Amino acid sequence: MIQLENVSFLYNNQTKMSLQNINLTISQGEVVVLCGKSGCGKTTITRLLNGLIPHYIEGQLEGSVRLDNQDIQSLEIHEISRLTGSVFQNPKTQFYNIDTDSELVFTVENLGLPAVEILNRKASIVKQLRLHPLLKRNLFHLSGGEKQRIACASVAIHDPPIIILDEPSANLDQEATAQLAEMIALWKSQGKTIIISEHRLHYLQTLADRFVVLEQGKVSHIFTQKEMLNIPNEALYQLGLRAIHLEELIPMQTFLVDQGSRFQADTLTYVKHDFQLRIDGFDLPSPAIIAITGHNGAGKSTFAKSLTGLNKKSSPTFHINNVTFKKKQCLKASSIVMQDVHHQLFTESVLSEILLSMPEPNENEALKLLSLLDAIQFKDAHPMSLSGGEKQRVAILSAIAADKQLIIMDEPTSGLDYHHMKQFAYCMNVLRQQNKQVFIITHDPEMISLCCDGTIELAQGTIKKLTIFNE
Repeated sequence: MIQLENVSFLYNNQTKMSLQNINLTISQGEVVVLCGKSGCGKTTITRLLNGLIPHYIEGQLEGSVRLDNQDIQSLEIHEISRLTGSVFQNPKTQFYNIDTDSELVFTVENLGLPAVEILNRKASIVKQLRLHPLLKRNLFHLSGGEKQRIACASVAIHDPPIIILDEPSANLDQEATAQLAEMIALWKSQGKTIIISEHRLHYLQTLADRFVVLEQGKVSHIFTQKEMLNIPNEALYQLGLRAIHLEELIPMQTFLVDQGSRFQADTLTYVKHDFQLRIDGFDLPSPAIIAITGHNGAGKSTFAKSLTGLNKKSSPTFHINNVTFKKKQCLKASSIVMQDVHHQLFTESVLSEILLSMPEPNENEALKLLSLLDAIQFKDAHPMSLSGGEKQRVAILSAIAADKQLIIMDEPTSGLDYHHMKQFAYCMNVLRQQNKQVFIITHDPEMISLCCDGTIELAQGTIKKLTIFNE
């Protein structure tokens, strides 16, 4: 059993409480989803349950957090690790090895289990989760979905009674999300208690026992599975939640206005290890917002880095309205928001981050930009002190502030709630009006339905299908 009684928490160097008087009891074997707007306190609760707070992350903690009737502040971190297993939003941040086999057994090796027991557990988890194709692989050559499966397996192998997942579907395609759901179903059948911090709810509709909605650090609603399934998407949107019924999504809308101008790319190739990207030349209307889709490992991020010239061995050439851009010009004319935005935040305040990106820094214009995604409220905060979704919004606004002709965003809505996803869609419409060409790498049908003019589907490094919605 997990009990949070009158729990409040304030991070050091912050003035706003992250959690306020949280009371929540989770029974053994329950699957509980923590949901709500970005920055509402979901991740803070997961950090309390896995011991990162208070053992590593400092702040003012009030109330009690109990795991298995033991106060978490009285437990050593190694004792907590036997009770809980955590999978982070970006699984590579929790890897300690280079190859998959070593990573799978790393936890149980550190727990000091006998060698025979380790081998037996490894064989069992590989069979349960169908991991044979991933054995003896370099972790950093895996797709996002494959990394997620290894991270989940490395947690499950030491058989903790409590499993904590933080935004586990954020960067997963439909197939990988289905595999994640299968793992959660397996753990549930084994009687494990599962806590999931998540924006995407649709894949959990038949798995979760309860949905706990947080707002500004407080519990605002708790819905049973039956209650949640009876709530229409529109009502969920009012709570800042994403759709649970994907079949109710509105059809693709037509946003494109044909101005006669085009975006054309020449043949693009790139080879690394056992992966080859070969994109034959393509022709698109311009300006336009184009979604880049495809399974994890299809080459979407490689396509983005190659088209902009970030991949040194690629030699891109593209043409916007008959103006030609070759490799160095491509890089100069492009802005990219990477999947892991931590590598793109450099300054000591959000406002200065935006000003740094602007060709001609203007504080008034920077504040207007921040207001587009509700970021003005933390303009003076250090970017690294923000939640994952808030950091993502800052990186998106920095790319917009750079005022480049080509903008590529890699999974920009993975950490966004519905309210901020809708604001993101508005920003994309503004960019279209400013004659920008935008490519969005995504697995998010909600976002595509809100703002995209077409899709390019990639498979095994090539274009499988190109669709413009009104052509």
